[in-house]
Amino acid sequence: MVGRSRSFGETGGVCVSHGTIATGNLMKLHPVLLSALYLGLAGCEPASPPPSAPAAGESSVTALIGATLIDGTGAAPLADAVVLIDGTDITAAGTLADVAVPEGARMVDVAGKWLTPGLIDAHVHFMESGRIYTKPGQIDLTHLVPYDEEVAWMQQRVPVTLTSYMCAGVTGAVSVGGPRFEYEVREQARARPNAPDVYVAHGPVTLVPAEILFPPFDGDMSVRSVTDAASATETIRQGVEWKADLVKTGYLGGPFAEHEADYAAVHEAIVAESAVHGLPVTSHVTELTPARALVELGVDSLQHLPLDAPLDQAFLDLAKARGVVVAPTLAVWKRNFLDIYDRSFDLLPIEERCGDPEVIASWYEVDDLPTPPPEVMEMYGAGITVAAANTRLLLDAGVPLAAGSDTGNLGLLHGPSLHYELKLMADAGVPPADLIVAATLNAAKIAGQAHRVGSIEPGKQADLLVLDADPLADIGNLQTIDQVMKSGVLFDSATLRPPGG
Repeated sequence: MVGRSRSFGETGGVCVSHGTIATGNLMKLHPVLLSALYLGLAGCEPASPPPSAPAAGESSVTALIGATLIDGTGAAPLADAVVLIDGTDITAAGTLADVAVPEGARMVDVAGKWLTPGLIDAHVHFMESGRIYTKPGQIDLTHLVPYDEEVAWMQQRVPVTLTSYMCAGVTGAVSVGGPRFEYEVREQARARPNAPDVYVAHGPVTLVPAEILFPPFDGDMSVRSVTDAASATETIRQGVEWKADLVKTGYLGGPFAEHEADYAAVHEAIVAESAVHGLPVTSHVTELTPARALVELGVDSLQHLPLDAPLDQAFLDLAKARGVVVAPTLAVWKRNFLDIYDRSFDLLPIEERCGDPEVIASWYEVDDLPTPPPEVMEMYGAGITVAAANTRLLLDAGVPLAAGSDTGNLGLLHGPSLHYELKLMADAGVPPADLIVAATLNAAKIAGQAHRVGSIEPGKQADLLVLDADPLADIGNLQTIDQVMKSGVLFDSATLRPPGG
């Protein structure tokens, strides 16, 4: 085991580096003392960056003037644009010739820049850290870091995790189910000005017994297992009580298919009860036959996409007709199933800049990982190829795509790894204009929030990015973030870096 390269502790609100713990010294520590040391250094509360906001007595209106506006709807860009923000909301967006700036408005010169909506990651898991210790069902390193310690680390690390999202320009994150902790993260985000909006899916609701999927997370299960349509209905009502934003279901298939014979009846009940409460339903699926059935049953979006076969025209026509949004999650197949084993990460600049350094360091802390058999690794590699091809088929068929990273899985960084997902979608043939919509308005649709966020339009929440380069020329330019506006408050990107980043 290699010593942890960096840990941070909280001292008067300032993150202090404790340096490298050498391997020899680490191994000499008594396990109890090692556990206490690890937990004591795990948490870090980043200093809140000073936001740029109107002073007392000044106009509540802010005017961003002179940039090229890419509004997230897929409309053509507008040069020399003006965006007016009053309080937390956008009140006008158009050209200098069409938008009158109110007298006394706070003027922000963004000439030569580009404006896009704040990004939204349509698939995240706060119950997973991205660290090498976070999924003992995949790689069991609990002899080095017990799962309860990993859970405690994630709980303490929430402020840093939220900062990483903002640093990467991700002003919204869709938690697609998990333990009660996902709701707790949402509440922490609501209490911080420099944090994304978090939308929580109740679930995943599945017929697969919870205990064979994940260990308990601080006393709660990470999936909501049901046995029939009646128990599924009660689970949705529980989500309503917990104020869920949407519902997540799943058909896991493969070795779990024996538990899922009644998935159609259960999903019919889930869709019906969710509709009563106005909750959209998003579903995990990686096989074509159940994907077709789920769309026919009325789910609103799919997480992942079929990997067992090319999408046929009948499925493409059905998905388009139903308006189903699909989040391909290409990044998880590469990072979680391939790169983590040989540490072959091709981190983007924004991942290096905004990713939690302790998560990145963890990937190199164990010299030899238990690698799956060669035929399994070959299967993973083939799955990536099928996923990319099916992503392009969906695009060409006019099926809406959303960008979701499946962050929290091994090798994926909360916040900036959404940009890696966009890179892989671009490699699959998705043009920048479609990628921007995928990472904004279409991701908002999955959360049931497109009426409120996801585009720069009057009446919507003022979440947007000020960029130094044109993302329509190269989607990598979405990483050139100069400023981030969240709910009408403007942050300089340099103030949003996680400690040690």
